[in-house]
Amino acid sequence: MQTVPIIAYHHVDPSPAVENLVHRRIKVLERRDDRLTGCEVTMEAPQKRKRHGRVFKVRLNLHLPGPDVSISREIAQGSAQDDLILAVNRAFTAAEKALKKRKKKMDGIEVKHHPPVLHGEIAELEPELGYGWVQADDGRKVYFQRDSLASDDWERLHKGTRLRFREMQGDKGAYAVSVTIAG
Repeated sequence: MQTVPIIAYHHVDPSPAVENLVHRRIKVLERRDDRLTGCEVTMEAPQKRKRHGRVFKVRLNLHLPGPDVSISREIAQGSAQDDLILAVNRAFTAAEKALKKRKKKMDGIEVKHHPPVLHGEIAELEPELGYGWVQADDGRKVYFQRDSLASDDWERLHKGTRLRFREMQGDKGAYAVSVTIAG
C-alpha cells in the first residue's frame, strides 16, 4: 500500500484490540489485491451511549486504480465491544468479496493491443487510383491506400516520401493503417 491506512473513530472509544484487528484485515486485503494504494476505516456509533443494543457502523473506502471500493456495515446486537469487532469483521469480509468480484470482472476484460508504429518510404504510388506501396525500414513492402491516411495529405505524397504507419494483416497480405507523413 502506498499510503498509511487511516483509522478514524466517531463516538467510539479507540481500542488496541480493534485497531490490531483492522491492521490484520488490511493485510489480508493487500494480499487479495496488490494494487491497493490506500485504505480508510471509519468506526462510528450514535452519540447516546448504551450498554446493550448500541448500533455500530463501519465504513471502508479502498483506493485502487480506477474507481474506489466503498463498503459500509452496521451491527446492533449484544455487548458494545463484541458488536464493534463483529461490525469490523463483516465490513472487511464484504470488502474481500468486493475485491474478488472486481478482480474477476477486470480479468475478463481484454485489452486491445495496437501494432507498433513503423517507418518507411513510398516505393510505388498510383495517385489517380488512390493506392501505393511503402518500403518499410525492415525491407518489407506494405500496401496502403488513400483511405489509410490519417489526414488529407494525398496531394503531398510522392515516391520517396517518408511515412509513419501501423501494419495490419488482411486476406491478401499486409496493409498499412494510420498512415501519416513522417515529419
